[in-house]
Amino acid sequence: MAENYYNSGDIGTTGGSVIDKPKERKYVIVQSLWTKPLTDKKKFSYTMYICALSLAYAHRSGYKVHMHTDSRGYDLLKNYGYDKLEKTLDSIPASVPTDMFAAGKFYAMRAEGVLNKVHIDTDVFIKKPCLDRFYEDISIDAICQQEEPLEWSEHSDKIYHMHILGYPSATRPNWRGSMNTGVIGFNNPVLAAKYFSNYFDALKLYTKERLDEYKKKYKLGVLMFDFILEQKQLSYLSIGHNVYALLPTRNACFVADEIGYQHLQGDTKWDAAGMKRRKELLKDMDKRLFDIARIAASRAGVISRIKY
Repeated sequence: MAENYYNSGDIGTTGGSVIDKPKERKYVIVQSLWTKPLTDKKKFSYTMYICALSLAYAHRSGYKVHMHTDSRGYDLLKNYGYDKLEKTLDSIPASVPTDMFAAGKFYAMRAEGVLNKVHIDTDVFIKKPCLDRFYEDISIDAICQQEEPLEWSEHSDKIYHMHILGYPSATRPNWRGSMNTGVIGFNNPVLAAKYFSNYFDALKLYTKERLDEYKKKYKLGVLMFDFILEQKQLSYLSIGHNVYALLPTRNACFVADEIGYQHLQGDTKWDAAGMKRRKELLKDMDKRLFDIARIAASRAGVISRIKY
């Protein structure tokens, strides 16, 4: 998928300009960085710049940012200027396999109290205050990035119904594939409690050995059980609820540009040319933060070679 699929523009476009004046920070965005899965030197280093740019955009759009990470992440991010920085993810048990890469997100949101908070991935850039509707309308049960096309997750439906805790084997008539959780938040306490309970129950069940067995048996490839637990169960549980999707299923890039939203997709975030542009943009937006991120990136490259 091309990088600009969810790309709202950078300098001088409707997606938000570096010359926009910072807004008063009223609402809280939650982020998480579990460094255990980051064993690749380049990816770990690049992540430091991506985190910095995501923070810069969120602050510019008027949001406070609470970052939850582990001790390694805390040491790297402590000078970034987060409104709150916690070592919450040190509490993730060593037995949790890194295939369950969203574990950090769930531990972070649970620590924040879940309700009326939005978690955004560290590779999401909020260039305009596009999340305010969720915070201000309590009739919205949950927020997500978008509903994925049905055919996109067709293969995972079968796996989901066969193995996820507590779900029937028959597809519901109004089945909706999966929901992209690059953005996720809840105003409905019952929906939130069920969603988080299911995930933490699954963490106890899906050991590394069991995940490896399933991946081999069902040829899951990059389609991890974590994705199914995180995105597909949200779609299932939210049937009949008022879920606010930031983007439409189709032609998402046009709406993303209009509302000031960008989510780096897949391996495009590690592209050298794209990273060069993002570094330049961060330097223009906040030279202090750029310099801090550059030091953190250098240190992350070294840390990536040290066993977690």
